[in-house]
Amino acid sequence: MAYYTLANLVKAQIKLQGEFANNDSRYRKPVVFMLFLKGTNNFFPRAEELRTSEKRTTEANYFKRTATALSTGGRSHNHTGTAGDSGVMPISWVTYSTTFSTTLKQADSSLFNFQEQFNNEIRQKVIDFANGFDDISATYLMNNRSGVNTAAVKGVFNATDDVYRITESTFGEESMTITKVVMDINKYQGKKLAIVCDSISYTTFLRMAAQGAQNATNMSFQFMDTYFVHAAQLTAYASTLNAIYVKGFWLAVPEEHIGCIDWIPKQNRKPMETSVNMYSNFRNPVDGLLYAAHSYEARADGTSANGEKQDVVTQMELSIDLSFNVAPSSVADETPIQAFALI
Repeated sequence: MAYYTLANLVKAQIKLQGEFANNDSRYRKPVVFMLFLKGTNNFFPRAEELRTSEKRTTEANYFKRTATALSTGGRSHNHTGTAGDSGVMPISWVTYSTTFSTTLKQADSSLFNFQEQFNNEIRQKVIDFANGFDDISATYLMNNRSGVNTAAVKGVFNATDDVYRITESTFGEESMTITKVVMDINKYQGKKLAIVCDSISYTTFLRMAAQGAQNATNMSFQFMDTYFVHAAQLTAYASTLNAIYVKGFWLAVPEEHIGCIDWIPKQNRKPMETSVNMYSNFRNPVDGLLYAAHSYEARADGTSANGEKQDVVTQMELSIDLSFNVAPSSVADETPIQAFALI
């Protein structure tokens, strides 16, 4: 039942402690979301400062690739040329929020005091954000995989699914080397790669990476300049994309080619109060981001919320604006994110 009614002091009770008590509130660390946050401030400078209002649009500029053919006609005294060009990448924002409420007197008859109940409400919302943002991040990567791949090395790029297919029985043990060569051919050589794996490829690659120099088959050399991120969501995404992707599916993401910008209103960054409303913030201990907190009070009959008839209800909202982005390209349907699968 809600409102902590099972903890009312109508019988002898104890409080469970430590991790034993937290089992029901366990969650997976949002590793895919954290991948987006890594280094974001380095390539989106001043984004928070420039967006002064939710109504203000934001865009980013970059230099476009302007290819020209090389001449073999010798030097000229009257040569002419064309200028380069720049591109604009719009930055889209989504506000993510969640709410809860408390009453002033709800803890008066409870085993848990008001602060403990309030802390639990915050913890539950932190878990909601962690779970939600990791799913959103994995979905974004999947939806923004490249539709262009110029490589054809021990595999074939399927333009229908936008997946580079590698035959497991023939080249499965070379899959990570093939991944790196494919990324090299697509001009991402020398970049550290995040390999975002479904559960099947994650277990396969961990086993292969452990086959070192003392093993009969040394496969560990393939894994230099790569690191693995386990995105459990990809298993379902891959099988939904195509039923044949059940032997391992992964996304290769060059480091610093994806990013997520965060923003909250200035009234929350520098907390302020009115006669009814309070604008404040809190630092999420899981992802390290600053979230907006807004609350207001109202007179209420709190009996339905395990409070008292003469009570005060506080409504609380936690929110943050996020903008997920992938490095732009002037080539249609091309992104740095390449999808791979064993078939």
